[in-house]
Amino acid sequence: MKYFLKIFLLLLVVTSTVQAQNYKSNIRQYKVPLALKAGKLIDSGNVISADALSPSVKKKGYGPVAIDLKSPKKKSLTPGELYNRVSESIVIVSPAGRCGEVNAKGNVCDKVHTYPASGYIIGSEGIIVTNYHVLNGYVTKYNKEARDVMVVMLKDGTIFPVTEVLLADQKNDLAIIKVDTNGTELPALPVATKDAEIGDPVYIVSHPKGYFYAFSSGMVTDKFSEITFGGYRNIMAISADYAAGSSGSAIIDQFGNVIGTVSYTKTLQHSDDETKTQMVLKATIPVSALTELINEGNK
Repeated sequence: MKYFLKIFLLLLVVTSTVQAQNYKSNIRQYKVPLALKAGKLIDSGNVISADALSPSVKKKGYGPVAIDLKSPKKKSLTPGELYNRVSESIVIVSPAGRCGEVNAKGNVCDKVHTYPASGYIIGSEGIIVTNYHVLNGYVTKYNKEARDVMVVMLKDGTIFPVTEVLLADQKNDLAIIKVDTNGTELPALPVATKDAEIGDPVYIVSHPKGYFYAFSSGMVTDKFSEITFGGYRNIMAISADYAAGSSGSAIIDQFGNVIGTVSYTKTLQHSDDETKTQMVLKATIPVSALTELINEGNK
């Protein structure tokens, strides 16, 4: 009897594990709802357009902002535990706009255009970190199709309009935006107080090329400085995979703390044959740049 009871309990555990690992539909769960819900926001008229938000998007010139950051955690988590905890705080950040083009028959296109990127929550009242180039991509004149609203979408499909730019830093490719949560508290990530070291493990949940909430891992592979807009900045290179659409997501340590922000990738090719890719450099902004921006601004 005890033997059959053990078998039954084992089967119950295995069945529960299988049921918990559902295969998501990226299109049905995220891509389509993102456009539909953004369209409803646009129709409500209670949004801030690219033209209206543009004056508050600057390369620099911001003072410090008081943000109640969560203290870093010290308990190491398994990769599965990390994913379950961190993914709730990773968001989809996207400009959106109705097409409005008129075809040869005089019909107006009603399609809602979206261009999803990533971001993460650091303040439960609706404070989100993403890349400067993601925010600037909304307000720039080159954005012709998605200028009605910038939205933030949670993993459960809840969507909020961006209402304010708190901080922006072109040099470090960082932006901190605020959404109107209507009083809903959001799950904020704890933020590390020091930069990671080469060899430290890293994890990332992001949205590469429309594969929403994909999980990858690796380690810190290099730390270097480079010259960019407005001077030098520090870069933390990692081996965890990400791609277009991952811009603005959080780099996480084994405790679930933010240790960096995705910025860009660079393909390194053979010097004798530019058609041969040898590796892809994955460059992220270390957490020290984020905390310095919050605490000191960038006048």
